[in-house]
Amino acid sequence: MRASIRGRVELAVRVQAALSLPTKKEAEHVVNVLIQSLETTLLNNLQMDGFTLKLNGFGKFYVRHRPGIRRKIGFTGETI
Repeated sequence: MRASIRGRVELAVRVQAALSLPTKKEAEHVVNVLIQSLETTLLNNLQMDGFTLKLNGFGKFYVRHRPGIRRKIGFTGETI
């Protein structure tokens, strides 16, 4: 799960302006730490069904465990 490079650059520019950071490299570091923290939080709670992480103005991430879909193969009649 990685953000696109173009999106990260734009986000870093906005973070640099919002936090008044002197260099773009510092802003990129803040963005990378934030994205890595989001990924780690979701992965740490992967086993917990129904875990939600809501970021206002950005979206809602949630973990959902659903049973697999069983389908019948037409020619063989086998159910997978």
